[in-house]
Amino acid sequence: MHARSGAMPQPRRDDALTTMHIFDDATYTREALGLHVNQSEDDIDAQLLLLARESGIEDPYRFLCPAQDIPRALSTTTAGSAHSSSLSIHSHQTQSTGFTDPSRTSREQPHVKRLPPQQTTPTLARASVTLDSTMDYFAANFQQRNSTASTFSAAHSVSSSASSLQKTSTRRKRASFLSMFRRDSSSCTSPSHHRHHGKARGPKLECGHSLSTSAIRAHIKEALQAKEGAVPSCCGIALPRATLEVVLTKQETDLVIEGAARSPELSSLQDSGYSENGMSSIDLPRPAQKTPLPTLSKSVPNTPPRRVSLQLPDGGSTLANEALGSFKSQQKEQLERVAAFENNQRKALSAHHQCSLKRFAAQHENNKDERREHVSEVAPRNVSQLAYAAQHILELEDLEDAQITAEDNLRTAQDLETQNVATALKHMEAYCLSSNPDPGLAHIVTQDDFKKLDRQRLIQQTLPRKHESAINVLRSRQERAMKLKMQKQELELADMDAEFEKEKAAEEWQFAQESERLSAVIRARQKRFQQRWDLKYEMWRKDWDSQHGTQFDNVDWPLKLQYGGPICGIPESSETPTPIHAAT
Repeated sequence: MHARSGAMPQPRRDDALTTMHIFDDATYTREALGLHVNQSEDDIDAQLLLLARESGIEDPYRFLCPAQDIPRALSTTTAGSAHSSSLSIHSHQTQSTGFTDPSRTSREQPHVKRLPPQQTTPTLARASVTLDSTMDYFAANFQQRNSTASTFSAAHSVSSSASSLQKTSTRRKRASFLSMFRRDSSSCTSPSHHRHHGKARGPKLECGHSLSTSAIRAHIKEALQAKEGAVPSCCGIALPRATLEVVLTKQETDLVIEGAARSPELSSLQDSGYSENGMSSIDLPRPAQKTPLPTLSKSVPNTPPRRVSLQLPDGGSTLANEALGSFKSQQKEQLERVAAFENNQRKALSAHHQCSLKRFAAQHENNKDERREHVSEVAPRNVSQLAYAAQHILELEDLEDAQITAEDNLRTAQDLETQNVATALKHMEAYCLSSNPDPGLAHIVTQDDFKKLDRQRLIQQTLPRKHESAINVLRSRQERAMKLKMQKQELELADMDAEFEKEKAAEEWQFAQESERLSAVIRARQKRFQQRWDLKYEMWRKDWDSQHGTQFDNVDWPLKLQYGGPICGIPESSETPTPIHAAT
């Protein structure tokens, strides 16, 4: 038996008992996600992306980036370092997000036209972050809905601006020559227009400007802060109703156009210090004769521009809660199914490990049992009882038989020698001591004859001690040979035990590797699962907004769960997801 050296040995595994089915994606999609045999997660992601685009979500890929394809940014920009660059999450798709410094854009994108540095507006410079940071903001933004009332998050605005900048960079270059004939933004006296340089997505006005939602809110706020009767305007031209209805409801638009008095709450609204970059939501005046409107959200420090939204009335809130509860119950049901599947996976891997250990132990004991036998009759005298292998016992028995035969032969030879000595002594005594009266047969006994007789008598007397000594010598040799044989057998058994321990250690190492692999697979599946449901929730929320004309604010999303194993969503502030118990 030779000890293994080098790398960790691989344990002997039965082909019928493998762990391939534990890591099989088809099993996961079929049992946990309830998909058909020919469907995969990529298929449902592609279908979900199409539905998301139909729902009006721009760049839905930011929700469904595979966990293994999300590179972490090497460096991100801050408010004081506008030209720092970071890696884009879509760099593997050879797309430029417009948020990275053109001087450090990946060389793998030569065909993508880049924006010159001078065209980067201050707003984009301050919000120059990587899209993976934007995704982190999205996940955290879902939990901030209890303190803000909005429809579009800042990450949505930033990512959509990045997408639109990429598409319109060529048109901007072509139209740069004609821009000198247009009215510049400096001709507009409104300070709100100069404070917001984000890409406008609203309708074009008569003055030639296209105001973004934040700029429209700024104009409305300026009109409310001005003298009574003032209406929102740009370059001295009143904003049309269609522009105002981008951020206001019809009732609010009527109040603003009629030039209602400034709201009492507006006078107490203090500048938080963040209004230069993130415009505050406004508070419209409440009519005296009509039912008071719900109060609009006030400014939230350090939050991106958002669309004005109204809180739902009591009946609408109940309906919204019921709709959200139904949506969350669907996710919770699937989460429980996925959690149960993951728990079964862990149990299956642990059971496979225990089964392998038991199989190795049984095989080891079987190998020893084939040769193990406690036999006291085989063991020599004054030797402790040991476990011998069957073949070892046979060898010992053969050795002992040979020893017994040798001792028997020795005793036979000794008996023959004793008989011969006695016969010789008898003849010598008859020769020396006999007397014959016949003178013709008489012989003369000499002194030498008597000496020979004495010597023969001495031989006969010492013969038993000589024979006993020879027997003892033979037995000692036999006992020494037996001990050497037993030591050799014990070494063989020790080698068997050492080999078993090595196989056991190899199985433990293999189990640790497979457990780590399973944990990584589960984390990747959980993250992809949570990303998919985040996109579903965004689609559901947009459908709600479009159907009811108001923004749906939720404080309990995303829903996260922990059943048997940690079910985690997109991490908000770190790469390590933190398990959160589901709120029922």
